Order: sequence, then C-alpha cells, then structure tokens
Amino acid sequence: MNRIVEEIEEQKPTDKESVKFTERMKKFADFDFSLNRAQLSKQAPFLAYVFLLVVLFIYNSHTAEKTIRKTNKLNNEVKDLRSEYITVLSELMGESRQSSVAKRLEKTGIKELKTPPSKITYSGN
Repeated sequence: MNRIVEEIEEQKPTDKESVKFTERMKKFADFDFSLNRAQLSKQAPFLAYVFLLVVLFIYNSHTAEKTIRKTNKLNNEVKDLRSEYITVLSELMGESRQSSVAKRLEKTGIKELKTPPSKITYSGN
C-alpha cells in the first residue's frame, strides 16, 4: 500500500509544472499568445503548410464554381438547340408534304400525277 502511495506522489506534477500549466491555461483563456522569433521560426513549416492548404482550397472552390457555370451554360445551349431542332423538323415535315411539293413544282411546269404509278414487270422467256 505504501508503495502505491509513493508511485502516485511521484506521478503528481511538481509545483513548477503545475504553475506552468496554469499559466498556459490563463494565456489560452485570455488569448495572450506572444510569439518570439525562435517560436515563430520553429512553426514556419507548419504555417507554410497551412497557407498552402488554404490556397489549394480556394483554387479548388474557384475551379468548381467555374465548372458549374460552364455546365449550366452548356445545358442552356443544349435546350436552345433542342427547341431549334424541333422547330426546324416541324417546318421540314410541313414542306415535305405532297401538297406543298406540288405547289412549289407548279411554277416549273411539273404537274402532280392524278393516277397512281403502275408497276412495270418483265415477263421474259
């Protein structure tokens, strides 16, 4: 039992350690972060890494927005072209009717057949 008490006492922080911890907590709570040149140079690689990540995140966001705008523009263009296709197709269907073709050919002198065409067969020996 005595041994366990001794181990627990050894694990307890010393007064200096507890004072450092409480001072750190006070600085953290008060947002009192004073950095000296040595601490700043020690943290420089990490800060550069964070800065690079922020730049990549911003670039990725801009690229995604650009792609979305381009996709929306192309979708609108597809809708416009589809409606134009349907319009032109309906006009072509109207122009290719027999009565429309006969009307246009009347000016050239070609007349519409009144009798249906007959089939020519070869009856050879």
